[in-house]
Amino acid sequence: MNQSKYRPQLLVIILLLLVSACNIPGNATATNPPPSNTAPTHQPTITATAEAAIPVEHRIGVRVVDGIGEFYDRATNEKFIPRGNNYIRLDPQPTEDGGTQTYHSVFDPGLYDQPEILTAFENMHALGYNTVRVFISQNTIGTSSALNEAYMDNIIDFLKMAKDNDLYVIITQDWLPGGKYGQVLGQDCCEKFNMNNIHFLSSAGLEANTLYFQDFVRYLIEHNAPLDAVFAYELRNEMFFDMDFAPFSLTSGLITALNGKSYDMSNSDDKKRMIDENMVIWMDSLRAAILELDPTALVSVGFFWPQEPNPARIGDPRYVNTASAIWESQLDFIDLHPYPASELTLEQYVENFGMDGMEEKPIIMGEFGASTHEVPSVDKAVRTLMNWQVDSCQYGFDGWLLWTWDIYENNEFYSAISDQGQIGEALAPINRPDPCQSAQFDFLETNIALNAKVTASRSLANEPSSNAVDGTGANWGAGAFPKQWIEIDLGQSYTIKTIRLMVAQYPEGNTVHQIQVRNLNGNFELVHTFDEFTVDNQILIYTPDIPLLDVQFIRITTISSLSWVAWKEIEIIIP
Repeated sequence: MNQSKYRPQLLVIILLLLVSACNIPGNATATNPPPSNTAPTHQPTITATAEAAIPVEHRIGVRVVDGIGEFYDRATNEKFIPRGNNYIRLDPQPTEDGGTQTYHSVFDPGLYDQPEILTAFENMHALGYNTVRVFISQNTIGTSSALNEAYMDNIIDFLKMAKDNDLYVIITQDWLPGGKYGQVLGQDCCEKFNMNNIHFLSSAGLEANTLYFQDFVRYLIEHNAPLDAVFAYELRNEMFFDMDFAPFSLTSGLITALNGKSYDMSNSDDKKRMIDENMVIWMDSLRAAILELDPTALVSVGFFWPQEPNPARIGDPRYVNTASAIWESQLDFIDLHPYPASELTLEQYVENFGMDGMEEKPIIMGEFGASTHEVPSVDKAVRTLMNWQVDSCQYGFDGWLLWTWDIYENNEFYSAISDQGQIGEALAPINRPDPCQSAQFDFLETNIALNAKVTASRSLANEPSSNAVDGTGANWGAGAFPKQWIEIDLGQSYTIKTIRLMVAQYPEGNTVHQIQVRNLNGNFELVHTFDEFTVDNQILIYTPDIPLLDVQFIRITTISSLSWVAWKEIEIIIP
């Protein structure tokens, strides 16, 4: 997504790799991470053929039917709708400068976990999912002179297991490995082109990327990889330009870009034209280079959202131009990453992407997910994600991949198997054959606080008490220090199973919050006190041993806090 997930780590990785590329080390061999204690004993063995093999035809293609672009299965001629998950693992990896960074490690020799992957694929298949998106790591795929064969063989093994479970794989990456690719890249680094800009705007950048992608595809072909399980090669996970690095950091002079044209760095419009006119050349050239070896392959690129016309990612120096890729490139489809409960509505995302009206080129939502910092519960995440998927149909999305299937490395996002696997069940094609139609599930909770009547001791004008129960995570703010309270009127008496409070607090520190309940005619009764160290976005949960009976009013009173009193969301769950 770029503003969540692992973007801080990714930026550090890119900085380290760029330093490596600019110094043109070229001869350092990447070391593999130490073997995991849980690594499988079996490691796939794949033998190259003596002669170059004829590439297997890819199973999934793109066609235009009555002016509408769609995916289809070449074997059955039926329309294909990508529905699946991102599959990731994260572990410390060595970087070319001798450092260490935590990054995508699915295929790392010594860490590649075939039994775990197979179990995940079997479970995905049982739910009717058909697509998996996975990351290549620039830290561990290469050696000083070639691609790491053990790493590549793990990719082939991954593809075989995917094929056995009727899954098609989108292969993506954020950067290139060092070694010989870094040597080529370094030819245009770093005074005129730096960071991502060197990849997308310079001749050396195109040459290095062409060399890498052709080496990658050639290895798969020569080692009899099941290319019919490859959904697409994705040129970048999320493509962007670094506006605070050369050439965009320059304020004067002419810079000649990939297309042979010169652009005036004192002119902001010229800088944007440089991007607009060269990024499509870069994409189309790489697509042609891949198809030269693998003629039935699909080629795509991914993006997070641009900053205009709806203001977004304020202060972020990364520039994104999706419209040129969507409307002008020859890429087979585009992969966009709008996340619900973020800074924009779905309609605003679509406007910023510039995708409205595109019908001939399929567009997928290669990442969408629910942040544990913004969505207070798995149940809320289920409803949010299902509604997001359904609503996106009207805007022309043709496929959906959840972020993520099963992530253990942190708790920033709910996964498909979080809690009891409700999210995976609710998004599963076996349960919802039509992704554009919602469904009811027995496991979904009923939050009776949603849009209930609310009063408070006081409220800021722009943070009314109703915000605490509107399902958006927007703050109710008292605009004052304790003692302050907020009270929910459920309209009638209920039996209460659980009360959840999503914290809005700065600074972090010790707080005391009391929960009181009463019926229509009774007095408030204290049922629970939270007295602990709390932080912003934390979720406080009260589940009594015996459900609370005959409750109509719930009052949450903050007795002590270093922060002005506020809540992001209050949920009242009934059995």
